[in-house]
Amino acid sequence: MVISYSDIINRRIQICSRLSFPYVQGRSWEILRERRVISVGCGSVESEQFLEISQVAAGVVGVDTDPRSGAHFTSLAEIPAGEFDAAVAEHLLEHLTHEQVLDTFRELARILPKDSPVIITLPNIMNFGGWFNNFDHKNFSPPADTAAMLELHGFHVIDLFGWSKPDRFRRHQEMDDGERRLCAIIEQNWGLTLPQYVTIGAARV
Repeated sequence: MVISYSDIINRRIQICSRLSFPYVQGRSWEILRERRVISVGCGSVESEQFLEISQVAAGVVGVDTDPRSGAHFTSLAEIPAGEFDAAVAEHLLEHLTHEQVLDTFRELARILPKDSPVIITLPNIMNFGGWFNNFDHKNFSPPADTAAMLELHGFHVIDLFGWSKPDRFRRHQEMDDGERRLCAIIEQNWGLTLPQYVTIGAARV
């Protein structure tokens, strides 16, 4: 299946018309409860995040190319269809090329059955902060474009929201009216937003 840029733009418009992109305090793993989860690009299987997911899910396996990670698989291609019913990709997609992102979505569509939830988190490129300080970042797609590509591979985007670490979120919530007006002007004129991260929640259709 060949996806053109106009396909992505048209789907992005649809997504943005139905979702408001709120700025919230954080994201939750609750949707993964009792699910058999694939953590794509998991990093160390002893990480705090991996352990948090394992406490909620019925089971979780990791996929990572780094042999030091302790991951169960090195590629999604090794995983047969139907054995898992949820997936997480935390801070992975920004390290992949455009084609690698599309390949990841194709593989998730192959593996996951209908109604399987997917949670994707990546730095907010529209924040124009730490995202550009990591020279390993390769994917320059805005969050809504990433959500559009996910939908074009057989998923339905349910959530698209920004969030920040607690101290930064609290500071943003305490801004005065002048600061809020300045942020609104910056967003309207240059498209820059406050959240450090963006999370996309979707389900296989």
